Amino acid sequence: MDFLSRVLGDPRREIVYVKTDAPEPPDFCCDVGAALRAEVAEALRRAGVERLYPFQFDAIRSIRSGRDTVIIAGTGLGKTEAFLAPILEDSLDTFRTPVAVIMYPTKALARDQLGRIRALADRLGVRAMVYDGDTSPRERRILYQSPPHILVTNPDMVSQALMYVSKFRQLVSRSRYVVLDDFHVYNGVLGSHMFYLLRRLERFVKPQFVATSATLGNPAEFAELLLGRKANVVQGPRGRRGELVQVLVRPRFRSKWAEAADLAKACIEEGLKCLVFTDSHRYSEMIYRSLKLEGYGEDAAVHRAGLGAEERSWVEEAFKRGEINVVVATPTLELGVDIGDVDVAVLASVPPTFNRYLQRVGRVGRRGQTGYVVQILGNDPISSYYRNYPDEFFARSPEPLGLERENEDVASLHMLAMAVDRPLREEELSPYQIRLLEALASAGYLEKRGRFYLISKAGREKLSDLSLRGSPHAVKIKTADGGLLGHRELPLALYELHPEAIYAHGGSTYMVKSLDLSRKVAVVEPTDAEDLTTQALEDMEPHMEEVLEERRAEGILYQYGRLRIKISVYGYALKRFTTDETLGEYRIEPVSYEFRTKGAVFYMPHVRFSPNDAVDWEARAKGYHATEHVLISAAEIALGASKTDLGGISYPDGAVVIYDSHVGGNGTTKLLLGNFRKVAEVAFKIVDRCDCADGCPKCVYSPYCGNNNKMLSRRNAAEILRRILRGEGAPAVGEIPRSARGIV
Repeated sequence: MDFLSRVLGDPRREIVYVKTDAPEPPDFCCDVGAALRAEVAEALRRAGVERLYPFQFDAIRSIRSGRDTVIIAGTGLGKTEAFLAPILEDSLDTFRTPVAVIMYPTKALARDQLGRIRALADRLGVRAMVYDGDTSPRERRILYQSPPHILVTNPDMVSQALMYVSKFRQLVSRSRYVVLDDFHVYNGVLGSHMFYLLRRLERFVKPQFVATSATLGNPAEFAELLLGRKANVVQGPRGRRGELVQVLVRPRFRSKWAEAADLAKACIEEGLKCLVFTDSHRYSEMIYRSLKLEGYGEDAAVHRAGLGAEERSWVEEAFKRGEINVVVATPTLELGVDIGDVDVAVLASVPPTFNRYLQRVGRVGRRGQTGYVVQILGNDPISSYYRNYPDEFFARSPEPLGLERENEDVASLHMLAMAVDRPLREEELSPYQIRLLEALASAGYLEKRGRFYLISKAGREKLSDLSLRGSPHAVKIKTADGGLLGHRELPLALYELHPEAIYAHGGSTYMVKSLDLSRKVAVVEPTDAEDLTTQALEDMEPHMEEVLEERRAEGILYQYGRLRIKISVYGYALKRFTTDETLGEYRIEPVSYEFRTKGAVFYMPHVRFSPNDAVDWEARAKGYHATEHVLISAAEIALGASKTDLGGISYPDGAVVIYDSHVGGNGTTKLLLGNFRKVAEVAFKIVDRCDCADGCPKCVYSPYCGNNNKMLSRRNAAEILRRILRGEGAPAVGEIPRSARGIV
């Protein structure tokens, strides 16, 4: 029995939808010799590229004309050749090197793509070198003394080198092009970092930007937001080489994590190479634990953020060599690192965006073989929505992306970095940045000398917090003997690493013995908890510090601004991993964390559910709490928000707070405000179509609910959302209630 027959014939799963896509090879437009100078055309022919696609031809013309250019085309269609060809042409005619700095999102991807670049460059006598933390002292000497035409690197290395390597600053000041491959990854907090890194780079050179992506819903707008200038967008097809079979399934008698493990087991038994994607390290560890319990641990491995670089590299190479058949991965393997043939992708949760779905699908069947994608639906609101509307799952378009330019945490650290890169002057900065500059000087992190600002000793200590891969607010996870297991960002770390929490790592389970937020360290010890997990119970206190915008969305008054959020974890629910059954709720000594972010307070229409005040109070509390949950869930579908991009709290009087759950903000609340009707329509569909009595995991439950999904009403949320969409009802309050306790 082949893999597809096993999937379709198993009575333990419901087959929701099957979609088969035939190969879609795009049409060519011309021979390479008609578009490129003879030497470059011949190099492409020897590499197997005889003809160009129309988008490649258009991209080459755009880059040659000196325009900032964004190239959008499907995986494996030759975006690299499109931007590399004009760079190679320029490299043949100049002694001023480097001609181009090509930045890939990660060091691993940069090194992986270096071979592809050299396959063309070496034939032309064009030199390409990689510059990262693993570049040897000898290679660095060569690089500085005789700069290559093409410098391949990553943002983290650029950030460090701008600050501490004068020869690197001299290098980049001579480059004509800066290329950002896979630039769709620079959204959210990473996008905020990248925005400021590019501004730092532009202090030394005003380059021509080229950016590429396989999936992006608003390329022109997003490019302008990130690059700070308008760019010409060249749009190509998605196209694919082999047949693709996509299946939506829903397990009948088990969790979706057990379903993912069963599908991975089938791949192992059928000799197929499989990537299992999850959206959190916790669930990747759960799936691996399931495989390990069934005796398949030697055939599989976990690949996720928080693991050491050597461990991730070993997994990639073992999979490529066929030593393991299954890799359970978080989004770390979405990008184009070459891990060899992939036959099957199992998606254990619905990807947060259709962009991300397409990235994962693009990993399958890249050599032209038939590829299989199995999307598992569970008992959550997103899965329920697509079970009811499966056509919509595949009819989606790539979502728009955003970033928060005014993330104060990120911006302040890069202002300090600017002062290290080169003394800083007010004339270089925007009004927002000048305000931060003055605050940093007042705090003693910068010192003013004449027209310039220099970094102080305290500023250098503060600058050690700078990490492009997140905020400085991360908790180190250590064993009792001091060994480092990994790290988790706050505030998420508070939910996963509170005392007595069960934490999964490398297929093993640990119990958290202590959490010291002043030192940002959690100490864990091994424990036998194979089928147990914990969910934090919390209180939350939001405070609007500054209103930046006060408007109406679909008639609903909202205030958007800077929020201060205090989260206090006071206990946890102990749950069965395989069934999500709550075994008990337990109190701990409260652990609190306070942070600043961006968010919105919505003043929902006041709905009276009962003439009895006490009954009505409870009905409203349940309704607004469920509305908050389902709006956040709907943002995943309508905006492509991830499960941890937004947080929220509601009040019985109708105030609902939804905020960016990253310190300083990530831009998601702003996207929600701009697409509020779309989000509200999806939210209404989720609650209106559910067949439960009055609330269940398929509609209004949330895995991040701070009171273990109590005080929820699907029916009351449906009525509130119905009135929102009709523009009916007036709010009862106009500010966050201070006397009432919110429901998290």
